[in-house]
Amino acid sequence: MKRRPHAIDRKIILIILLKILFIVFSVDPKAVTNDELFGYMHRQTHEWKDGLFSTIMRDLANMTSDSPKWIVLDGDIDPMWIESLNTVMDDNKVLTLASNERIPLNETMRLLFEISHLKTATPATVSRAGILYVSTNDIGYSPVYVSWVEQRESNSERNQLLLLFDKYIPRCLELLKSGRVKTITPLVDVCHIEMLCNILDCLLTPQNLPADCPKEWWELYFVWATIWAIGGSLFQDQMIDYRIEFSKWFIHEFKSIKFPPHGTVFDYSIEPQSKRLEPWSKLVDEINFDPELPVQSQLIPTNETVRLSFWLEALTKKGVSVMFIGSAGTGKSVIIKNRLEKFNSQNFMVSTIPLNYYTTSEMLQNSLEKPLEKKSGRTYGAPGNRQLIYFIDDFNMPERDKYFTVQAHTIVREYLDYQHWYDRQKFTLKEIRNCQFVVAMNQNAGTFTIDARLQRHFATFAVPLSNKNTLHTIYSKMLETKFSNINKIDLKTQTSFLNQFITVVIQFHQRVSSIFLPTAIKFHYFFNLRDLSNIVQGMLLASSKNILTPQDVIRLYIHEAERTYSDKLINQDDIELFNKILRETIRKSFEFVNDETFIRPLIYSHFSGGISDGQYTAVSSMDKLQHVIEDALASYNETNPSMNLVLFEDALIHIARINRILESPRGMR
Repeated sequence: MKRRPHAIDRKIILIILLKILFIVFSVDPKAVTNDELFGYMHRQTHEWKDGLFSTIMRDLANMTSDSPKWIVLDGDIDPMWIESLNTVMDDNKVLTLASNERIPLNETMRLLFEISHLKTATPATVSRAGILYVSTNDIGYSPVYVSWVEQRESNSERNQLLLLFDKYIPRCLELLKSGRVKTITPLVDVCHIEMLCNILDCLLTPQNLPADCPKEWWELYFVWATIWAIGGSLFQDQMIDYRIEFSKWFIHEFKSIKFPPHGTVFDYSIEPQSKRLEPWSKLVDEINFDPELPVQSQLIPTNETVRLSFWLEALTKKGVSVMFIGSAGTGKSVIIKNRLEKFNSQNFMVSTIPLNYYTTSEMLQNSLEKPLEKKSGRTYGAPGNRQLIYFIDDFNMPERDKYFTVQAHTIVREYLDYQHWYDRQKFTLKEIRNCQFVVAMNQNAGTFTIDARLQRHFATFAVPLSNKNTLHTIYSKMLETKFSNINKIDLKTQTSFLNQFITVVIQFHQRVSSIFLPTAIKFHYFFNLRDLSNIVQGMLLASSKNILTPQDVIRLYIHEAERTYSDKLINQDDIELFNKILRETIRKSFEFVNDETFIRPLIYSHFSGGISDGQYTAVSSMDKLQHVIEDALASYNETNPSMNLVLFEDALIHIARINRILESPRGMR
């Protein structure tokens, strides 16, 4: 049994061992159910259904060869499956199945358990195994980059890189260990080193660094790669922006590369021709917003989206798996989808898989196998010669069992470690080729973090919340078309009103988020950028011909704010407080606001002018709304079993609210 905190030394120890062995089977016992692992008796037919481990062990026991035969059980230990191996691990050395079959562990066979902890192991298990503990300090991170450097072509290049690693990396890793900066999810040193090597693979090309280039260019690209490999996973909490702290430290600590005085080290990229540090803002394309498409599906280019898209494309095209981590509404999924859609379909194929709490390894494996085709023998891959990219959204949402394992993740780690998984019916090995993963997850939801042995396979980036200026730019562009029909004001006044309006919308959102906080009872009181986008989406749905004055804009906003924020509130005190804050904010911000701005009813609906109208407009009176819904009910009763509904005022209001949700893009989510 080999125990280690993380997968930092498997490539060095285990792979070297396996190379000298002739027959090795690697299995993650948590990637299948207990019945699938050892077999079971069918409840109705009473037929015996063999299991994965029993099949492998029987096949090895029946081999006449004297060559070493090893079964590597690479996964978390829990009493549910390990207790079935007690008779194999003691002096009997026999696997006894529920079918009464006994499979011996002969002299040429060995079991190797590769685990990260013994938290769920029983004394009976531990006493039966020899334990080898591999500490993080036994080998460290240096063999990772040394082995990578040795693959470079020239001696001068290797020497230059080793000097740069020794100059920058130890001090950067010491900074992480000191606690002055924090990553958005726990990462071990090797994660940063492997990410640095992968980024350098993207940057250290003959196009960027010709054979006769000065050494300063090498250091420039190395520093840029180091900044993102070490600092790309830093985040901003409620009090401190750790990217800013890292930037200040880096500029003070290392003087060789001079950064511009404004912004942080993350705000600059290397211009390929001049080899100068230029702001990412120069690479931001013109905003092309289509009001006909859902807000949530459109990517408005900003400094942050440009740099994340750049690294996503560079690393993905090198075959590196990438992880984006950020709060809800930060645009993780939109950035990934937008970039992957632009990949050449002749060379790349993208398969999107959303996860949820109930996703199991079997469900995920079925989704992973759908786009694959059989190549030859037991080898599978994407159709043609394409590279298959799996985009897995909400990666940390699946359930964690009582033994701390997320079963859905085991199938992903099995592939990333061994490039294979097993057929769940025939229990034959499937070797998977030319596949990689791009995943997104919210650090504040689901299991919060993932297993460190899986985490190390990803180049990890934190996706920060947009600042006020960025939000202002995004939502101004979205709403400027909607404001273009406002009468009685010139373009200058219209622009001024738009800027003021967007500022008020953002400030009010931040105020609501800070006042209505989640509690044990109000656990759903989470307000994020997705709520802000929903308000803008609702305003875009409104018919422009009915937005003729600034007063109309404010009334529409009040309605959308009430539907987005107030409808989440669960008691009258919170609702009254919300209404008070909303009225105060509107009155203080706009001089033209009067009592008519808040007059009731304030209802927008897609059937205000009739069931067949379809336009999102204001309801003129409750009587008219009741007449429209009564006509619709009468029409329904003519062709369906009769529903005798009493359409009192609250019922009418809730029907309009439900209709708004159903008509909104992604309204069911």
